[in-house]
Amino acid sequence: MLTLERKLHMRVRTAARELGLPEREVLNRAVSSYLLELEEWQLLKEELRMWDVLSAKALTKYKL
Repeated sequence: MLTLERKLHMRVRTAARELGLPEREVLNRAVSSYLLELEEWQLLKEELRMWDVLSAKALTKYKL
């Protein structure tokens, strides 16, 4: 297994045992899920920034 903190390693080991899966598969699924969540968060962040820009432009036009 990759270098993990002791507590995290124990959580992976426990989950693997309870799910009947190899530790590597539990870790791969967890990392894949986490990375997907980060990508979705980044897309949301970009979309909100675009809305802020559009809102600022609309507000500027309204004030003129």
